[in-house]
Amino acid sequence: MAHNDKIISMKLDADFYKRRGESKFEQQDYNKAATFFRKVLEMSPQDFDVKVSYATCLVKLGQGQRAERLFYESVAQNEFVAESFYQLSQLNIELNEPNKAFLFGINYVLVSNDDEYQTQLDEMFEVSYSSEHDIEQESQLFAIQLIFQYLFSQGRLPEAKAYILRQNAVIQQHKIIRNLLAMCYLYLNEYDIAKTMFEQLLSEDATDMHALCHYTLLLYNTKEKEKYQQYLKLLGKVVPMNEDEAFKLGIVLSYLKEYQASQNLLLPLYKKGKFLSIQMYNALSFNHYYLDQLEDSKFFWSKLQEISKVDMGYAPWKIEESKDYFNNQILPLLLNDDSHHRLYGIFLLNQLKGREVLLTEEIWSILETMNDYEKLYLTYLIQGLKLTKLDFIHRGLLKLYETQHLKQDEELFIVWIDQAEAIIADNKDLTHVEWYLAAFAYIHYQHKNKKLTKQQVMDWFEVTRYRLDQTIQYLMSI
Repeated sequence: MAHNDKIISMKLDADFYKRRGESKFEQQDYNKAATFFRKVLEMSPQDFDVKVSYATCLVKLGQGQRAERLFYESVAQNEFVAESFYQLSQLNIELNEPNKAFLFGINYVLVSNDDEYQTQLDEMFEVSYSSEHDIEQESQLFAIQLIFQYLFSQGRLPEAKAYILRQNAVIQQHKIIRNLLAMCYLYLNEYDIAKTMFEQLLSEDATDMHALCHYTLLLYNTKEKEKYQQYLKLLGKVVPMNEDEAFKLGIVLSYLKEYQASQNLLLPLYKKGKFLSIQMYNALSFNHYYLDQLEDSKFFWSKLQEISKVDMGYAPWKIEESKDYFNNQILPLLLNDDSHHRLYGIFLLNQLKGREVLLTEEIWSILETMNDYEKLYLTYLIQGLKLTKLDFIHRGLLKLYETQHLKQDEELFIVWIDQAEAIIADNKDLTHVEWYLAAFAYIHYQHKNKKLTKQQVMDWFEVTRYRLDQTIQYLMSI
């Protein structure tokens, strides 16, 4: 084929998309400009000028909240902090949100020491205040809460905690900020720190709604039953003073399995379009499921998946399916007198979706009573310990489990453990577990007078006829 030297290759890099975006922006084609600017940011996320242009496009397209989140992200990452607050202020002037424009503007002034901009803000919004300290504090609290909620709503808990801990020592001592940080520790399962913080907050103000809600949740998680019941009764008497408190109480009540009470608070907020977040959709999905409204539950779970950037675990109906399977299939195996049955039960527990929900104190107490060999298998599964012999048994169980025609045959799995132990005792090479599985399955079903051909096992375990016949001969000999 002749080579055409006249063809000029086009380098589709960040500069290319930036030029295209700027061209479309000048033509006021904000939709296409936004598409190009987004591509630039995917390649060069540090390009703040492009972020500003992209945000402008979003505002022009009526997507002001998305534009704001671009700058929340920069502040959260501790990048272009002053510039981001300035852009948030300007953006909200454009959106005709004077209160937000002013408060973000004060945050810009505090970071940049740009006194001229503060004078401009005071004149623009005709603001008068008696205490400059109070307005600065209010502005900081406003911005911190918004950016914290932005991170928290995406499940980015470590980042949310780090953001709070970056604030100055004075602002960290404010009740609102301590509540946010304590909530972070709670959801990160750092219960001792969270407990200390909540108890301090409640000693200062026993009616602190946020501390009261989260302290009750902490008592539930740490299984302090008597104290938990006491605080749950207190929550039942609480009347939220505003929508923010109603949302907080509704979310916590859902976690505490008080689904109807939660629904009464959250559903009206959802219908108003308020607090649409991971927490809202998660709670509404669980509420609807346990109030026997499966289709609504699935709807809210789908809404959650649309906005979540992290793994949100399992849907309520999947958790219930796992609970039923555990109680009917796995628990009897774990309680069986035979060690091979118990090993198989541990294997199935490891395959179960949402197994962390089922690992209650009662289940752990059963697992703790098992012998050292079974505990070693648990350690192998949980910690990834390198154990050649147990690895051989487990790889075999896994291959059988992945083979749909064999997956439901409990006896086959139990007998495989016995067969695998015999192979291990014979000091054979354990590399190719599929050779042994193919031969084992064929022999097992022949003894059971069940129809199974050599071709089937060859296909399932991807072994040759020669290797299958050789391994059958070996297994028949031990």
